[in-house]
Formats: sequence, structure tokens, C-alpha cells
Amino acid sequence: MKILLTGASGFIGSALARKLHEEQHQLLCLVRKKSNLTELTSLEPEFIYGDLLNPDQFPVFPDDIDAVFHLAAYVDFSAVSTQAYRRMLEINVQASENLFRKIAVSNPGLKRFIFFSSLASMGFQRGRSVNNGTLPEPDTLYGKSKYLCEKALEKIAAETGIPLLILRPSLVYGTGDRRSDLLHSLRLIKKGIFPVFGKGNNIMSPVIYLADLLEICIRFLRTEHTGKFICARNEKFTINQFVETSVSRLRVKSGSIHIPVLAGKIMITPIELLAKITGKAAPLSRRRIVDLSTDRLLTDIHKDLDQAINYHPATSLGEGLDQVIPWYRKMNLI
Repeated sequence: MKILLTGASGFIGSALARKLHEEQHQLLCLVRKKSNLTELTSLEPEFIYGDLLNPDQFPVFPDDIDAVFHLAAYVDFSAVSTQAYRRMLEINVQASENLFRKIAVSNPGLKRFIFFSSLASMGFQRGRSVNNGTLPEPDTLYGKSKYLCEKALEKIAAETGIPLLILRPSLVYGTGDRRSDLLHSLRLIKKGIFPVFGKGNNIMSPVIYLADLLEICIRFLRTEHTGKFICARNEKFTINQFVETSVSRLRVKSGSIHIPVLAGKIMITPIELLAKITGKAAPLSRRRIVDLSTDRLLTDIHKDLDQAINYHPATSLGEGLDQVIPWYRKMNLI
């Protein structure tokens, strides 16, 4: 198949480019002229240069594209400023709309437009169980921008008749990752200062190992399924269990400090207020502290993936850490 990929220079995008190349698909990568293409040149894709926010630099697409993987996005999970949200709306929503509409004109027979949304689009939904059919209630600026993009792309799909598939990955980790929340957490655990708010017995947000996510992409490419799918391993572990698993792999004695929820909220309040004044993202927030001390529950997500593609994420947290921590060490990241 002839496949257009956006976001190909990123952690997930570059890995997906390699996977598509291995599967012998013909790869086109939409990039800007200032993009770092080091990870892609060995794959010898066809580069299409352009800027989806600049009408004078709109890319010109061939008319024989079979499918699109749209990963390009502005990602900032902790953003709080109006300026950051405006930028997210431009890149995550407007640029995505521009891409889909332009592709629909040049390729009205496109077999599939696959959009990488995020579990953040669903919102944390504290204490409530979430599945693929749950009504989204995004509670971060990033999550809101992804949800708005989902709605905008669904409208275009309805107008054009082009099949739309929306994937909602949870936190993705794996070799090649240089800046994820998981890496940041492991650094804190290695130093013994990972903050646990409350008793640490609450269920954490799920994760997904990169290889599992890539397999999901390839399998969906072979089907005609549309709709929305949460992409996460249905593995429930508490904050304490996450720390214990990480400690054993990092070979350190202890990794966390326990902080009462109320004390944490009091401590972070002045930092959060200063961040709002300066327009910069705070390292933590009162809302995030509540989230980190509340159960995050997902149900039936494996059933939907199994029915659609006969596959669900197989790599456990421990197995994934066994793979990624040696790579982090080799790259001097931890």
C-alpha cells in the first residue's frame, strides 16, 4: 500500500515508519523543511514538504495514496496557558482538518484515514470505569484539543465518506523514547524521590509498550474497521506496585516518598499560581495530585481490540521495563 505518514520524525512516528518499511509498504512522509530526518533517511521514503497551517506552503499530494497515518501533534500534558492552548488548537485541530480535507480532494477513494488521538481525550473521569463507548470528558488542554480534533475529523469523514479510524493510545514507552513521563518517573525512582500522594494503593493509568502499539497499527491496516479504540494493556497495577516493579529493574533499594494528598496540594499551590502568572507549565498541579491518588479504571478495552483485529497489547509492565531500561542506560538517560 502507498501510505502517507505525518509526525514521522517523532518517537512513535519514526518507529511506525520503520515498521511500515519492514512490511514493504510504499512510504510517503509529510515533513517540514526544518524537520530532523536522521531516523528516516535510511528507509528512503518519499518526502513531501509543506506546512498545513500556511496556505502558501500547503503540500501537494499524489492522487494514489491508499491510507494515512496522522501522528503529527503539539503535545504538552501539563500546559495551562492560553498561548499553549491556542497553539494546540492550531496544530492538533486546524492542521488536522486541513490535512484531511486536502487529502479528500486529491484522494477521494482513500481507503483509510487513521488518526492518533490520545487516552487524554477521554479525561481522567475519577473513580469511574472507562471503555471505548464512554463519553469523553477531557480535563486537560491537551486532552481537549485531541477530543475537538476527533469531532472535527468525524464531521469530515461523514461529509466525504472516507473511512476514519481513531486510535487512543495510553502512555507509550519503548526503546527510542527520550522524554516520556515514564522516563521522568524512572529517573525520580532511581534517585528515591518519586512522589506518591496518599497511600499509593490506587490503580495507575495504563501504559502500552511501543511494539504492541505498532502491531495494532499494522493489523488495523489489514482490516476495514472504523471507529474509536483505546490502545492500552489491560493490566491493573497500583502506584506502589509500579514503584516496586521499577525498583527491582533499576536495582535500587527504594524509589519513592509518600506525601499526604492535602499536604501535596498545599505545597503545590504557590507554584501553580506562579505558573499561571508566567504562562509556563507547572511541574505538577492540585488537579494532577488528585488524579495521582485516585483509581484510573478501564474495562473491556481488550474485548474490542480482539473482536476487531484478534490482538491486544501483550507486553506487561515488567516485561517492557526489562526491554527499555537497558536501552535507557545505554543512552545515558538514567
